[in-house]
Amino acid sequence: MELTLESAFSSEGLLGHVAYIVLVTSMMMRTLLWLRLLVIVAALLGIAYASIILHDPVSTFWESCLVAVNIFQILRTHWRSLRARFTEAEAGLVARHLPGLSKGDARVLIDAGQWALLQDGDILTVEGQAVTYLNYIAEGHAEVLHDGIVVAICTPGSFVGEMTVATAGAATATVRVAGPATVWRVEAQTLRALLARTDDIATELNAAFARNYRDKLVQMNALVAQGIVPG
Repeated sequence: MELTLESAFSSEGLLGHVAYIVLVTSMMMRTLLWLRLLVIVAALLGIAYASIILHDPVSTFWESCLVAVNIFQILRTHWRSLRARFTEAEAGLVARHLPGLSKGDARVLIDAGQWALLQDGDILTVEGQAVTYLNYIAEGHAEVLHDGIVVAICTPGSFVGEMTVATAGAATATVRVAGPATVWRVEAQTLRALLARTDDIATELNAAFARNYRDKLVQMNALVAQGIVPG
């Protein structure tokens, strides 16, 4: 096919246009799986266009490589999910906060942190100072203090530090463990690096943070209504 304006909008060129439309659409996907699947479809259409219409072996070869790479990555992700195993506490974290994440990505996130047994009085965040860890309370409780006054209580299932850990901002309150507590915690810098390179984890965790913050507000309002914490 000759490169002319007429050929670009011919019926033969339609296949090439469809291939690029699908490729552009793939860039709009919010999950990596759908992005890869649409890239594969676009590449297959590109192969048909390059081999049947253009008779271009170079484009056919590289479009085939694109299909192979994306199929390999999908199978690799699927295999990683099949191999993922979780303890009871880890399964609780995934079910509560990461329901839309693949098991493989959930395993990657959890492995980036560590589990710890904390004691009464241990400090999770300090008001006005940068948050050094994102904490998830699996068992136990923690008190939220503002100007030394308890204003809220973090119960099992709560994140601590989620409001500022991703932005390296200062904590808005001091959070202190009240009694023994089991927590999962990940260093702030490690988490930020993971979120920067893994869109699926970033999207799911940001949604989890929003839900957690909403739950904290509901709980705080309930405690205020009961007179447990000052309004």
